[in-house]
Amino acid sequence: MLTFRPPSVVFGRTETDRIGGIGPIVRINPWEVHIKDPDFWDVLYTNNKLDKDVWYYRCFGDNRGTVGTGPWELHRRRRAAMAKFFSTANVARLEPMVLSRVKKLLDRIQEHRKSGKPIPISCAFRAFTTDVISDYAAPHSRDFLSTPDFELAFTRQLRDFSNIMLWHRHFPIVFPVFNAIPRWLIEKLDPSGAQKAVLANLDDIRKQATTVISTKGNPPGKSSPTVLDAIYKSDSLGPEEKTLPRFLAETQALLGAGTETTGNALSVFTYHVLANPSIYQRLKAELREAAQNSSSELLDTKVLDKLPYLQACIKEVLRVAIGVVGRLPRVNRLAPISYTDPNGKTYTFPPGTVVSMSIRDMHLDENIFPDPHAFNPDRWLSSSPEQLKRMEKSFVPFNRGIRACLGLELAKEEILLVTGNLFHHYDLELYETTERDIAVMHEFFAPFGPRDSMGVQVIAR
Repeated sequence: MLTFRPPSVVFGRTETDRIGGIGPIVRINPWEVHIKDPDFWDVLYTNNKLDKDVWYYRCFGDNRGTVGTGPWELHRRRRAAMAKFFSTANVARLEPMVLSRVKKLLDRIQEHRKSGKPIPISCAFRAFTTDVISDYAAPHSRDFLSTPDFELAFTRQLRDFSNIMLWHRHFPIVFPVFNAIPRWLIEKLDPSGAQKAVLANLDDIRKQATTVISTKGNPPGKSSPTVLDAIYKSDSLGPEEKTLPRFLAETQALLGAGTETTGNALSVFTYHVLANPSIYQRLKAELREAAQNSSSELLDTKVLDKLPYLQACIKEVLRVAIGVVGRLPRVNRLAPISYTDPNGKTYTFPPGTVVSMSIRDMHLDENIFPDPHAFNPDRWLSSSPEQLKRMEKSFVPFNRGIRACLGLELAKEEILLVTGNLFHHYDLELYETTERDIAVMHEFFAPFGPRDSMGVQVIAR
């Protein structure tokens, strides 16, 4: 609990409330304040000696995975064990692996084009991203792209499991109880099969983690080491960090984070480009011209990195398809945190106070991004140098600092290779899809749309 209550935030508002305005600080519970001020983002999140709020991040389970690790000292060791695998150089080296999955995705789209069937492209994207991250991180690769329905049950269980995560945050017995329920009872109580799919995914995670431990980080069948192998073999981690419960948590975090956020970004990209004919035609023209200078069937990063309009579209989708819509709470156990508002008034929060901000507040700030809900790639190409500098400062799709998303280079490569090749090789049109199908209806840490939606669907020509 807070030992000191600044009068200006006791009732959840700053003092500007008293003169009719809404200030940048809201106290959202007895121990946490939320701040909305783009200038404070780097002050808070580039401080590498802040802990994550263990209560908030225990939605991921028992906080044994790197993403949910509270103490910054332990997080630094856990992250270091796998950081080299997500480096720019290593992601570039493994580009052929990602391109092989892009080729598989395009082949499946070709099958649908020939048959005239609509493509559940949101499911296809998530099948693609889970295949890539399993290639990259785990001993057993998944092959969801080969399934007739792009493993629709898996896509739906991502949502169901994310919902369960939030319950576990408040009642940390949810996961143990869920795992203890007999399978036959779950099947009887849930004829839809949704919870059975959740359990099937958990079984696969256990299989992956068990393989790493039993083979001591040398599983057969992979041409190169995986992220989980690197963790097991890391000299920076002791034996207590290489147990089955710890690897279960890390495997779940890696496979989950590597699937949903990138898959969602690809879905939102596809919707907005197809819903805006001028954007679609301009992007197609740029890709067509670039392909004339390439002898390869698939366009690679060397070609696609040089395309300004494609890059602007990707930046814009990373702005509007916010990967984490929940707040990102941090806490300093030993020292106070100070914040100075735009009026020059300084607030000091005592040690142990949780302070949070939200990417959504940054990316949808109309003072920085005019008409913030509009998908407008031109804002990244035609803004003045001063405005562009402001936008770049507030553009934090992967956060910043030592707690920034570890897989950002892989995610950017996947988005670049899929969008560049998909829109080059196929003419697409939306099928029974509206903006509602990409709307954020639920905050399960990551954004999720309407439960009854199939996501984005397209017809390939």
